[in-house]
Amino acid sequence: MSFDFRHGSQNWTAGFSDYLLKHAPLYELESGLRDLPAGFQGTGFMLSGHNRSADLFMFLKRKISGLSPSSRYRVELKVTFLSPASKDCVGVGIGGSPGESVWLKFGYADKEPQQDGFTLNVPKGDQSQDGTQAKVQGNIATDAGKCDNTVYRAKTLKNTEKALDLTTDAQGSIWLFVGTDSGFEGKTTLYYQQIEVKFTPR
Repeated sequence: MSFDFRHGSQNWTAGFSDYLLKHAPLYELESGLRDLPAGFQGTGFMLSGHNRSADLFMFLKRKISGLSPSSRYRVELKVTFLSPASKDCVGVGIGGSPGESVWLKFGYADKEPQQDGFTLNVPKGDQSQDGTQAKVQGNIATDAGKCDNTVYRAKTLKNTEKALDLTTDAQGSIWLFVGTDSGFEGKTTLYYQQIEVKFTPR
């Protein structure tokens, strides 16, 4: 299944977790289809937030239907996004790196992934750690960018060793999510361009 955000959201929606709801304005949370930044054409699904909690999770989620009911699958992810975070940079006066300290995760759930209290209602793991229903695919650091986060570069992650093993529900459905778990105590703004998922029966 391939989803290109030049053609709309295609039933993907945004979510945020691991932050205090009462302090939501401080996190500067934004999401939605947006024109891509300078140097790129078309639209992408933008997610943006200021990581005041040192653990902000920003993600896209979608319910996938039409699979075989109550069946096991191995699911691989290929995702392309635009990131302004160059490798080997450090946050000035704040914790973490804007690139290597922001980890992209791929996960699944039998219910809609959403914030429950402070955290996500799905065991995704914390920051660089895998969870029982999510795995780290890599980080958002790019080559040949700038440490002032003003230049966006495209990055594609495809980690077949971090595929998911899951079982669909009785209707042949499953929720998937793709997002970033941040240890960088600053603002991160990404533009997702394409998400591809490959289901292989087990």
